[in-house]
Amino acid sequence: MKNNTLTKGIKNTEIGKLAVHYCVIRKIEQRHRQNGSPYLVLELGDRSGRLKAKIWDRVVEYTKRVRVGEIVKIRAIVQVFNGRKELKIQKLKAVDESDGIRLIDLLPMSSKNIDALTKQLNDHQGTIHNTNLRSFLEALFKDVEFAAAFFRSPSGKLWHHNYLFGMLEKVVAMLDIADALKAHYPGLNIDLLKTGIICHDIGKVREYQLHGFIDFSDAGRLVGHTAMGYEMMVEVITCLENFPEHLKMQLVHLVLSHEGEHQLGAPVRPMTLEATVLHHILNLVANTNALCRIIETDGLPGSNWTKYNPLLERFIYLGDNSNPDSQHNFRSSRNCGDVD
Repeated sequence: MKNNTLTKGIKNTEIGKLAVHYCVIRKIEQRHRQNGSPYLVLELGDRSGRLKAKIWDRVVEYTKRVRVGEIVKIRAIVQVFNGRKELKIQKLKAVDESDGIRLIDLLPMSSKNIDALTKQLNDHQGTIHNTNLRSFLEALFKDVEFAAAFFRSPSGKLWHHNYLFGMLEKVVAMLDIADALKAHYPGLNIDLLKTGIICHDIGKVREYQLHGFIDFSDAGRLVGHTAMGYEMMVEVITCLENFPEHLKMQLVHLVLSHEGEHQLGAPVRPMTLEATVLHHILNLVANTNALCRIIETDGLPGSNWTKYNPLLERFIYLGDNSNPDSQHNFRSSRNCGDVD
């Protein structure tokens, strides 16, 4: 869309500047000042990411008018509080049909060429020679509704590939790495590994709901993508004639063990070469993507370091701030090399 309130995004607005944006409301919380008067703290999101926002005036009115999941048009000033950007909202109103804004327009999206990624995935799938595995993938993607959801799906909510087509981007990166490993380890069953890479996260098409921001569906919270992916896979295999039982077990094992450890959600730990390789490729690609985002968004002005990341329990080095040649040469966490 050409509307610059969409293309620029709330996170890209300069500090101190007054700007107008369309956003989706992700969270609402009412707090109180020391004198007892209320104010609202919102989390707003668009394709550029999410920012905290505060409303200090007309709080009772806005409390009645705004709801989580709604699209709003805001006029706000970007300021810094405790080292983080946030929005001081001057005016906020719900959008109507005349604005022409859809919830899907406010979701972050991969910066990669989607057509090129789709072709790469199809090319990788075309290298799979095992007829049973080829039949399985053909049957899986024959479902047009599933295929559309798979290509569009994010692969994470917050940590990595947390944007539209993130799953496609991640899977293609993993497949490319699998080819590189096969050149060094010829005993690797590349057909099985590639099939497992393509379908290891298929349950995420049901785990997430996309209503202006990425969130868990009820089934996503109650069941989880690993169990749902297992069910989807077995459903497809059951419809295939004479699919070998030993191959089914190995393929299912790739899905059930891809998280690696029980505490991370894996019903079983990796117990085959292909399952072990898949798990480590997944970690490499996911964490590379996440680190790129952290470097891009959490760098401290004038510093060689990001702010402390509590999840990683460390700072991340950005390079020598005085030497441009030592800095990371990417502008977006969703455009960080070929394995993001």
